[in-house]
Amino acid sequence: MLRLAIASLLLPALSLPASANWTRAQREQFLGQCVESCQSTLKLPDSKRRVCDATCGCVADQAETQVTPADMYALDEAAAAGRTTETMQKIRGFFPACAKRAARMP
Repeated sequence: MLRLAIASLLLPALSLPASANWTRAQREQFLGQCVESCQSTLKLPDSKRRVCDATCGCVADQAETQVTPADMYALDEAAAAGRTTETMQKIRGFFPACAKRAARMP
């Protein structure tokens, strides 16, 4: 019975894509650009800037499970050319829930 319970818990995890394992540079670049954009767009006072850190960290964590390092390189090229990709849309989709969670931080 225990094996069946464990197997049922693992089944959804196995259906998810494996962690994309971004390079450290990709993660740092994403977080840096995201936080900078968040802070400049929202014009938050210094005391509230951690909301951007938390939101962007959450988005990076979510995106890294579904967006591969190769996808990130392609995203950078597309952004430099002024194009929008499905990957960008996927990442943008994580923002609402992450921002809501970050806004509830004490």
